[in-house]
Amino acid sequence: MATVTEPIPAIESDGIEPTRIMLRPLLALDHEQFLLLAQQNSLLRMELSAQGEVLIMAPTGSITGWHNGEISCQLANWNKQHQRGLVFDSSTLFGLPRGSIRSPDASWVEKTRWQALSKKEKEAIAPLCPDFVIELRSKTDRLVVLKKKMDEYLANGAQLGWLVDPLLRQVHLYEQGQSARLLDQPASVLGTGCVAGFELDLKEIFAEIE
Repeated sequence: MATVTEPIPAIESDGIEPTRIMLRPLLALDHEQFLLLAQQNSLLRMELSAQGEVLIMAPTGSITGWHNGEISCQLANWNKQHQRGLVFDSSTLFGLPRGSIRSPDASWVEKTRWQALSKKEKEAIAPLCPDFVIELRSKTDRLVVLKKKMDEYLANGAQLGWLVDPLLRQVHLYEQGQSARLLDQPASVLGTGCVAGFELDLKEIFAEIE
């Protein structure tokens, strides 16, 4: 049975820090320029920090790709029933209010917020933070880096975030106005607030990592 505990010290695998390329003060990329950079280097997984660093993440393996697809599929299936928002996959870049450009592994945006964007904004890097984000830890990810990323989402307006860690079979829960919480070996996670009613089934995802 899943238990809720206080956060515990991170147990690091041989995760890899993102490669960081500092552009400022020589160059500051706007959304359009960064999207063009990412498109012209499409084999690289790229984000932009609020400090102006281009972040290049290590590629993931096939198991992580399958897990990520499963998470996005479950979220999309739930959303199709309720039609309250839009679901985005891991290739989608968002321009967060505080200056970074991030691509959560799965995310959800409330419909009226999306509809308020112009056609040009929808076709490029949407200038908003998703209401709900999920990050999936792979063997190349350092847990401390992902935790900082989750804090950044909340600081930019996300209402809810889940950091799913198949390596330790844990889920870190992030919610506006609350301290981060930890679920140890949950079979599933229930959504609250903006995604109340969504349940992410983790049994296969956690069973696959040995």
